[in-house]
Order: sequence, then C-alpha cells, then structure tokens
Amino acid sequence: MRRLLVLAVILTSALMLAQTMAAQTPVAQVQIKDTPETILSQENAFWKAYADGNAESLSKLFLADFTNVEQEIWNRDQVLAFVKSFHESCTLAPVKILEPHVKFLTSDIATVVYHATETPTCGSRTLSGETNISTVWVRRDQRWQMQLHTEYAIPPK
Repeated sequence: MRRLLVLAVILTSALMLAQTMAAQTPVAQVQIKDTPETILSQENAFWKAYADGNAESLSKLFLADFTNVEQEIWNRDQVLAFVKSFHESCTLAPVKILEPHVKFLTSDIATVVYHATETPTCGSRTLSGETNISTVWVRRDQRWQMQLHTEYAIPPK
C-alpha cells in the first residue's frame, strides 16, 4: 500500500510539473497572413470551375453548408446539379471580376464584393449581363472555401 501511495505522489508531482512547464513555455504559433490576392485567387478558381462545368472542383471550393442567393436560395447540392445541367446545353465565357473589394473579418473569414460581366451562350443565343456579386470565404483546415455567394443581376439600361 505504501508503494502505491508513493507512486501516486510521484505521478501527481510529475503531472503538475509538466503542466507548469507547459504553461510557462511559450508555444510558437504560426500565423498565416493572407492577402486580398489570396481571396481573389479563390474567387477566380470558382469562376474557372463554373465556366468549365467542373462540378468536382466546385464541390471542393464549397463548404458542406454552402448557400447561394440569387433569384432563389440554393444549397450546395442544388448549385452543383445546376452547373451540370447548365453545361449540357450552354457555355459560360470567363467571368470578368471588376473593382473587387476584399475585407478580412477575421483571420479565417473574408468577404469579396465586386461587379462582374457574365456572358453565357445557350444554343445559338449569347447573352451578356452585368452582375453585382458578394462571396464569404471561410478558412477550414488551412483551405479557403465558400460559405455564401450572392449575385444580383443589374437590369439593362
């Protein structure tokens, strides 16, 4: 019994010493510093995957609870299904991002707001439209992914 008591005291002392040393030893934290270009690169990757009809790449850019707000509100699966069906009969020219404004709300949340020109072609009909867009990007597991994407089509003048 005495040996068990001595062992318990030694283990408790060792645990307390380890906790004290850990609290006093500064832990080097790596702070990842992102720039607006990081977010714009992700936004451009989104548009490239969208224009290419690459649902697999898009799915990697969307968080599981991604939401898209336009005329209707769609979840991740609805957007991916739309992209697949859209590209069965239509194409989308590269989207031009104009006057982007990136803001980091925290080190892991960023927004980008911009004006864009979209030019889809369905069959022999090509349309062109101006759109105001905002996207919320969230860093999860060291990757930036879309949480929310909104578009407002500007009526022709």
